[in-house]
Amino acid sequence: MLAFHNERFIKSEHGRPVRIMSELLASKALIEDNEIDKTIVIFGSARTDPENKHYKAANDLAYKLGKWAKEQPNKYAICTGGGPGIMEAGNKGAKEAGAPSLGFCIELPFEQSTNPYVDKDLEIQFHYFFLRKFWFLLKSAAIIIFPGGFGTLDEMFEALTMLQNEKTDNVPLVLFGTEFWKSLINWQKLVDDGMIDKKDMNYIKFMDDVDEAFKYIIGELS
Repeated sequence: MLAFHNERFIKSEHGRPVRIMSELLASKALIEDNEIDKTIVIFGSARTDPENKHYKAANDLAYKLGKWAKEQPNKYAICTGGGPGIMEAGNKGAKEAGAPSLGFCIELPFEQSTNPYVDKDLEIQFHYFFLRKFWFLLKSAAIIIFPGGFGTLDEMFEALTMLQNEKTDNVPLVLFGTEFWKSLINWQKLVDDGMIDKKDMNYIKFMDDVDEAFKYIIGELS
């Protein structure tokens, strides 16, 4: 049996480097084969109900950005984690706008199916969170983060750390839902206690209005 047909080996500890390289290169192939130049990334909770105001805001903002993206010389995709909640809202908006709708999905121990608005040729399943976050950031032209839990916070702090340390392009980052974000995290204390520099807060824009967020993002990308 050829080694790459040996499922027992591939799934073993010895096969881990092969699995890692597979996720790295399969994602690269998916993006290049579909000629995606840049992504507009939307993060947020999988638990957000479709009746929630943030679901509607994510849907509307993704729709407006998708319409704008279709008119650009570079090919943009609206990119989410491919699951339910805010991710579904983002992909739904992209789909309604006729823009590429990309889903970087993740294998989880509890049920989370890919939402129906991810383009079938723009869906990939990850096992490793670190590789998923790598691809979220590598092609991102803008990042919009809606309220969420541990996963959303992980993605937010990863993005902010990369921006702070100039490990990624200086892309616009919007925290949508000012009351949530400012009540959850004492940003000023981080500054006052010297944990971050005052200028690090320049990486963040707090917003609550879809039109305002849309105008800010396209202004930064134009």
